[in-house]
Amino acid sequence: MSTDTIKPSRALRRLGRGAATAAAIALSALGTVPALAAEPTTPSTDTGPAIAAGPYIGSNSGGAWLRNAAYLGDQYKVKYVGNGTSVTMVCWIDTQWVHPPNSDYSSNRWFKVDVPSVGVYKAYVHSSLVEAQAAVGHCD
Repeated sequence: MSTDTIKPSRALRRLGRGAATAAAIALSALGTVPALAAEPTTPSTDTGPAIAAGPYIGSNSGGAWLRNAAYLGDQYKVKYVGNGTSVTMVCWIDTQWVHPPNSDYSSNRWFKVDVPSVGVYKAYVHSSLVEAQAAVGHCD
């Protein structure tokens, strides 16, 4: 293995400082390169919103209602949360079919979720409104 350092490629510079550094560390751990010679000189131009690493609300309408039962209807609404809100998926249940425009796609699957960031626990949200879904079991 060479002890020479390498300069970041154009592709790594486009990724931005954090991603390029992470890529260099990963490659270094594999023993393919010792280190990144310098930080990228071009700052990242990514100005988009940060997205949660795990499951989160992602709706065509900009958010979702957390509900105390897996059904549509104003009487079941608990709290409205916006896109990007992290959720912890607890389990799933098949109940009322929901179709667009009340959902992003047609399905009868609902998830029971915890949303500690807004103080809501054991609420239901339609499956089409949860992005980066995790594998969970059926609700008992």
